[in-house]
Amino acid sequence: MARHSGKNLKVLHGANEIDGCDGFDIEETHGTTDLTSAGEAWKSHETVQGEWSGTITMKADHAAAANQTLRSGDSINISGYTEGDATGKTFLSGTCTITSHKVAAAFDGTVTREYSVMGNGALSVDVVA
Repeated sequence: MARHSGKNLKVLHGANEIDGCDGFDIEETHGTTDLTSAGEAWKSHETVQGEWSGTITMKADHAAAANQTLRSGDSINISGYTEGDATGKTFLSGTCTITSHKVAAAFDGTVTREYSVMGNGALSVDVVA
């Protein structure tokens, strides 16, 4: 895969694009459990359950069509495209819960909105067909 910027990124909630999106991050992790016994020279471990979480940031837009009406506790399906949604582009998707909803404003700045999400099941990495 070639390097690319995020200038064409987009995030979908179901089939609807979240307007004003200017960034997202998704982190996938797996826990481990220690299998080492006393007297062993080296530690050993095994992976256990995986999980994923992330944030979606955007310029706030209170119009209903902007698709920014989500609230903490909502369960949604998201798709995150780092380089746009043209054929052959890679994207991440999964079902998640909105765990927090934040709005920030300053008298001399843009009003922003941020959703924190926690995956509910596996994170998929696919290619646009």
